[in-house]
Amino acid sequence: MKKTMKFLTALLLVNMAVTLPSRANTPVHINSTALANLQWQDVSFSEKATTNLSEQQKQAFTVPFAGVESPIAAYRIPANQGTLEVEIISPIEDKSAFVPSAVVLDSNFNVAATYPSSEFKFQEERGMQPNRFAAELNLTPAASQGYIYLLIYTTQQDLAKTTMIPHPAKLYAKGTGHQPPALNDIEVKHSLNGQIIVNVTNANGTRFIGMPTNIFSSSDKKAAQPVGAAPAPVPTANVATSKAVNVPVDKDTEAYFNQAITKALKAGDVNKAMNLVNEAEKLGLTSPRQTFLKQVSSK
Repeated sequence: MKKTMKFLTALLLVNMAVTLPSRANTPVHINSTALANLQWQDVSFSEKATTNLSEQQKQAFTVPFAGVESPIAAYRIPANQGTLEVEIISPIEDKSAFVPSAVVLDSNFNVAATYPSSEFKFQEERGMQPNRFAAELNLTPAASQGYIYLLIYTTQQDLAKTTMIPHPAKLYAKGTGHQPPALNDIEVKHSLNGQIIVNVTNANGTRFIGMPTNIFSSSDKKAAQPVGAAPAPVPTANVATSKAVNVPVDKDTEAYFNQAITKALKAGDVNKAMNLVNEAEKLGLTSPRQTFLKQVSSK
């Protein structure tokens, strides 16, 4: 199950000195003039904001607290909506990873909270989600603030490290309920290049515990009918149901998939081989998956 760290922070502090991870014992103030001159990206509620980062975007003002000129992702978030949930994701791509640290600032650019890289947990690839570092912040801005600010960067300390990620063949085997092959994990270098995805949602929803579940329900159980819309058709007992048609696949097609998977794995293209397995299984073939697992286990 996906486990995401949640943090509750009241953004009430001003002129606060913060101890950052790269300077464990030295209080550091971020230059407010530099912050005021940044181009802050507005983040709308329930809409993902994506920022691509590269070493060509390095910022000199990050050196005092990050130990390195780091590219940054800078976001401006509305602060008049009550408690906020801010999800931050850094996907791992091209065998490199941007390991984030984050600072939350109040409306006057005073540091109110810091989140070192240790708060961003590694999460394995699952479904459409790639391998990634992720954290979820739960923030309660003080009243009378129009906006708060989120600054994301990486540190010299994190750039000196690497992260081990599972081999794609292991993930595929786990996803299909099979024993993962004995393959080494892949070492990923930490980098100034990467991507940050931020999603801000409102966390004002309340669940009442110990109250009748129908206390807010209408006693009228009739479904609402849109005004001016045609009434929904009444289902009849003679409605035909569609059935999937299983078409036999000839041996030549099955042999093609097995050969193509073997060829892709010999070329080191694991992703192509996995895609071929998926396509074969859509046709009802089972041997291509066995071919895939046999090939990766023998390496």
